[in-house]
Amino acid sequence: MRSEGKTHIVSDKIEHHAVLHTLEGLEKEGFTFTLVAPDEAGIISPDAVADAVTEKTGLVSIMYANNEIGTIQPVREIGEFCKRRGIIFHTDAVQAAGHIDINVERDNIDLLSLSAHKFHGPRGIGLLYVREGLYLPEFISGGGQEMGMRAGTENLPGIAGMTAALRESVEAIDSKQQEVIRWRDLLISEISKLPGAELNGHRNLRLPGNVNFSFENPGDANLLMELDACGICVSAGSACSASDSKPSHVLTAIGRTEKEAKNSVRITIDEYNTEEEVEAIIRAMKKILCP
Repeated sequence: MRSEGKTHIVSDKIEHHAVLHTLEGLEKEGFTFTLVAPDEAGIISPDAVADAVTEKTGLVSIMYANNEIGTIQPVREIGEFCKRRGIIFHTDAVQAAGHIDINVERDNIDLLSLSAHKFHGPRGIGLLYVREGLYLPEFISGGGQEMGMRAGTENLPGIAGMTAALRESVEAIDSKQQEVIRWRDLLISEISKLPGAELNGHRNLRLPGNVNFSFENPGDANLLMELDACGICVSAGSACSASDSKPSHVLTAIGRTEKEAKNSVRITIDEYNTEEEVEAIIRAMKKILCP
């Protein structure tokens, strides 16, 4: 990119820190970047991406679906725009892979990253899809492994486990996720009735198993701790920032106040959960917030 004068990158304000921190690091190497703001539902507009692009833009990176609020982005439209402009398009599909239908040709994706543990594969193994004909320089020197891009002996057990898990997760994906969507919608419907509850993210354009709510005033309730005492594990934001006391950058970017962001819970479910477990979550939330 630098050799062609393409030193500008476009991304957005609700990306995972894996992307945001990398962009900050690239600034030290002479690159600049623009972060597009989402709307209140967490949608990144293709028009906003187009407006942020300059003659020096060489890369656009927009996540397929947000890890905190579950909003699914208009990846196909953004990828189509990038294709017309000759800009490389990367998507972080870590949350989406194995849960919704992804097609790199249909969605005009040049680079796609995913992580095995998000679809029940082994931890510590991931994948980068690179469109044929796209050259990437090596980032670990030494041997010629991984087509010269990443030296080091391949983690064959991890690769095999990831492959098996991904294959299993996408088999009959539509029918499996319909049940998860039904449970998700039940959670959203019932939690919406609780005092001060506000859904975060788009109501319909969201991952099948993602539910995220802010509460205007939960009183003395510490939702995470009290749900944990009920045997229910939820989070306040990204699992990767569990030790960070700052409010979620995703929730503040969509307009939540610092107080609302800190009084938020993210609940994720999948096909291995049961309807009884979903009902138990609803009962626990009502007990905590409506004693």
